[in-house]
Amino acid sequence: MSGGAPPSGERPPPDAGGLRSARADGMASLRLVLANPGFRGVWLAGALASAMRWLDLLVLGVFVYDLTGSAFHVGLLFFFRMAPRIVLALPLGMLSDRMSRQSMLVVTFAALSVISAALAALVISGRVEYWHLAVGTFLTGIFWTTEFPVRRAMIGDVVPREIVGRAFAVDIGTSAVARMLGPLTGGALLQAIGAGAAFLTQAVALLLAMVVIASFRYVPPPRLEAPASPLADMVAGLHYVRVRPLLVGAILISLAMNLFGFPYTSMVPVIGKETLGAEPLGVGFLQSSEGVGALLGAMLIATLAPTSIYARMYLFGSAFFLAMVLAFSASTVYPLSVACLFVAGFGMAAYTAMQVTLIVAGSAPEMRGRVMGAVSLSLGGNPIGALNVGILAGLFGAPIATAVMAVEGLASMLLIALFFP
Repeated sequence: MSGGAPPSGERPPPDAGGLRSARADGMASLRLVLANPGFRGVWLAGALASAMRWLDLLVLGVFVYDLTGSAFHVGLLFFFRMAPRIVLALPLGMLSDRMSRQSMLVVTFAALSVISAALAALVISGRVEYWHLAVGTFLTGIFWTTEFPVRRAMIGDVVPREIVGRAFAVDIGTSAVARMLGPLTGGALLQAIGAGAAFLTQAVALLLAMVVIASFRYVPPPRLEAPASPLADMVAGLHYVRVRPLLVGAILISLAMNLFGFPYTSMVPVIGKETLGAEPLGVGFLQSSEGVGALLGAMLIATLAPTSIYARMYLFGSAFFLAMVLAFSASTVYPLSVACLFVAGFGMAAYTAMQVTLIVAGSAPEMRGRVMGAVSLSLGGNPIGALNVGILAGLFGAPIATAVMAVEGLASMLLIALFFP
């Protein structure tokens, strides 16, 4: 009865109407996102690029470990892959606020396609050496550094702010599918045909991504003030972030995840082969299991997650991911390792969806490129983490190195939660 207490021993019924309303609102906004032609173009190009990025990481990890027999050299290669972010993240974010983001992505995908084709030719001809892979990886790192802030800022440009959270959840869900299919495809190609076919597949798919991103009409957001000098633009972007605690906290979590969380991916091929005794396809399945969990997590976020918990979901999802990586490092049984990474994917979905949502929704359109550049700079912690985990793996083995990094990441999450409640 309205206003009365429930009878003793009974619980009030759940608010089924509120849940149905939230689900209906979520599905309606999801339909609006998918009906947007600009979003569909950026989304499809991102799906192709994401699948090839994860295919590349798997193929490089397994191929380099087979070539050198050294976990340190695997970690060093991933350092080369991420190192350009440290220097180029802020300038590229500033540049994307001054010129067409669509044109920048066309150039980015074209260059990545050419580099992949060159590596394919070297592998197929039998002339490939470690330094070729190091140089090629460093060059691809430059262009992947461009893709991160530019494509995500572009999603914010083409989707209304009220539904941008749903748009990023769809994009992250698709990235999760790519994270699932990319390593599986890479492992299958590597085991059945060889690394040359995998690199050639990348070249073709990235060329298709270039065609997709160039195929729709894009209107850049208006700039509210005359362009200042490039240096002044970058300084203005950093100041814009510094005075907004939400942005500072979000970027610090991103830095911690890239320093201590994501470098574990460079150890998955090593742990898969050394500790678990898996073949390339099995290693690909192991690495893709995180993507399966991330896909399911992203689907839940896209349809059910209320905006009021986005910030907490970002923090706790990141901590949960690190805890599952710690559990993975302790496993010596293949099915249990797969299960750990599958469950970790739910934390990954919360981190990736909320990262870009909080950043884009919390920044003005004319500042998004520079703010995303600051986020991309935080991703520059990844090469430092990759180098660190490679050195630790060389000294103590890949499982212990992964465990140490995960514990450091959990400690950093606790500190961030204390200082940015």
